[in-house]
Amino acid sequence: VFHDGSCPLCRREIALVQKLTAGEAIAYVDVSDRQAGEVVPGLSADAAMARFHVRRADGQLISGAEAFLELWSQSPRLSWLSKLAARPLFVRGLDRLYSAFLVIRPTVSGLVRRWEGGRRTR
Repeated sequence: VFHDGSCPLCRREIALVQKLTAGEAIAYVDVSDRQAGEVVPGLSADAAMARFHVRRADGQLISGAEAFLELWSQSPRLSWLSKLAARPLFVRGLDRLYSAFLVIRPTVSGLVRRWEGGRRTR
């Protein structure tokens, strides 16, 4: 699982999924501290920072909604969600929503950072 550890929303999502997939053979890779170039063959650092990616056990690299579904399928507590959302039209719809979210992610992440910073100073 390749994720942006510099994004407060991404960190929260990954922390939750790590709890729900505890005991599963899943490697989580924070790509936020990577230099330009490839994170793994076929995945550049820029692409990994721009969109959520998962490499399946068979080596196939997937991204976006399909990657979320793959990750959810690995958790006994989330597999029902991946099965429910696995229909092609639903996956396309989720991917469109995710793509729309990516446009506003920097703004939302900045707001969350400020909110978290304000909570720490109280």
